Amino acid sequence: MNDCNDRHGHGHGGGCDGCVSVEALRSISQKYQGIENDATETVVRNKSRTIEVKLKPQQYPSKYAFPNQGNPAVVYIDIHDNESYRWDEATGSYICIGADWHQIKIINGGTANNGK
Repeated sequence: MNDCNDRHGHGHGGGCDGCVSVEALRSISQKYQGIENDATETVVRNKSRTIEVKLKPQQYPSKYAFPNQGNPAVVYIDIHDNESYRWDEATGSYICIGADWHQIKIINGGTANNGK
């Protein structure tokens, strides 16, 4: 019995609508190690029978070299200033989400030293 028959109770050996033969996927994924390009990395885990496509952080010489319109699923890195940005769809701009801690000059502690 294949996995579809086990899951859906089809003991007749025929296929069912919406089912994919696990054997076909198993034979493909055993030989497939994954593909990388500039934007994505494909990770194949044969033991758990999963294929995952991950977006990789994009590194640029400076924030001025970022694409005019970003992708909200990608982290953009400004190598010169050592800052990380995300694309904000609502404002249509890049928002800094991380910077080198050496660049911090002052941390405002608010009323922490008021003796309370």
